[in-house]
Amino acid sequence: MSRKYILAGGGTSGHINPALAIADEIVRREPDAQILFCGTARGLESEMVPRAGYAFQEIRARGLPNRPGKEAVKALREILAGRKQCMKLIRDFKPDAVIGTGGYVCSPLISAAARLKVPALLHEQNAYPGRSNRMLAGRCQSVCISFPGTEKYFRTLAPIVLTGNPVREIFFELDRDQARQKLGIDEQEKLVLIMGGSLGAAKLNNAVLGLAEDDKWQAFANARGKIKLLLAAGKQHYEVVSQMAEAKKLDCDVREYLFDAHLWMAAADLVVARAGAMTCAELAALGRASVLIPYPYAAGDHQTFNAGALVNAGAAIMQSDELCNSSWLSDTLIDMLSDSEKLSSMGKSAKLLAKPQASGDIYKCLAGIIK
Repeated sequence: MSRKYILAGGGTSGHINPALAIADEIVRREPDAQILFCGTARGLESEMVPRAGYAFQEIRARGLPNRPGKEAVKALREILAGRKQCMKLIRDFKPDAVIGTGGYVCSPLISAAARLKVPALLHEQNAYPGRSNRMLAGRCQSVCISFPGTEKYFRTLAPIVLTGNPVREIFFELDRDQARQKLGIDEQEKLVLIMGGSLGAAKLNNAVLGLAEDDKWQAFANARGKIKLLLAAGKQHYEVVSQMAEAKKLDCDVREYLFDAHLWMAAADLVVARAGAMTCAELAALGRASVLIPYPYAAGDHQTFNAGALVNAGAAIMQSDELCNSSWLSDTLIDMLSDSEKLSSMGKSAKLLAKPQASGDIYKCLAGIIK
C-alpha cells in the first residue's frame, strides 16, 4: 500500500523550496506515494506548489505577533481555525507522516498531527531557528537541522539530525550552457542576476536603480557591451521599480518574481542576493559566484552566518546592508565582471560546499518515524 504525506512550509520560497525538495525525494524513493501540501492562499506556496505538480489544500494560518493585543487575538483565532481544518484534513487523507519546513503555516499542521498521534518531522534551514520551529519541535518525532550548533536552540526529546539543506535535483542537473539555451541567452553575454529574496529588498532595488546615474558603471557597460542585468524586485516593489527603471532608461530587465529562478541562477555569471539559507544552498548546488548582502533583521542574524560559510570558502563576497549602495555595487560589478577567472574559481569553491545527500538523509529520518 502506498504511503501518504502532508507537507507544510510557506510564506517565502526559503520555506517552500526545501519542502518541494523533500517531496521530490519521497516520490523518487516511493513512486506511488501520495503527496499533499497545505498552506495559505496569500503565501507563495499557493503558486509554487501547483507549479511543481503537487496537490495543494488551502488552510487558515497567521503569524503570532511578539506582543499581546488585538492582533495577537486575531492570529490565535486563525491558528485555531487552521488546526481544526488540519485535523479534518488528516482524518480524511490519513497520512503516514507530516512534514514541516518552517513558517507560521506549519503550526496548524504539526499541532493537529500531535493531537491525532501522527508522526511529524521538522526541518530547519537556518543556523538560528525561527520562532515557529522552536515552538513546534517538542511535538515532533524527528528534527533535521542544516548547521552544526543549531540543536542547542531546540527543547525536544526527539532526535536532532544534521542533514544540511535539501535542494531540488534540478539544481544539481543544470549547467550554464543548458540554462542559457533554454532562456535564449547568448553565450558571450554576461548575466548578473540580482535577487532580494522572494519578497524583494528595497535596499538592493535602490542600489540597482542608482546604476543609471553612475558614470563608472555606464562607461563600463557601454565599453564592454553584452551585459544583462536581471532584477527580481519582489511583488511589493515591482511596479514602482519597473517604472523608475524605465524612466531612468536603465538597461535592466525588472521582474516581479522568478518562478524559474533555477534556470536564471544556472545561466548567471554572478548572483547578487540576500543570504537566505536556501539561496546559499542553491548557489552551492549550482556552483555560482555570488555577492551576498545579509538581511540585517533576520533572527539571530542568521543570514550573516549563512553568507560567512560561502565567504570563508572563497565562493562569495559579503557586504553589509548599511553599505549597500549604487556606488559600491558599481565598483563590485566592474571588478567581478572584469575577471572571468575569479568568477570561475569562486563558482568551483561554491560547488565544494554542496550537499546533494541532504534530501536522502532527511528521507531516512522520515522513514524512521513511520510505524
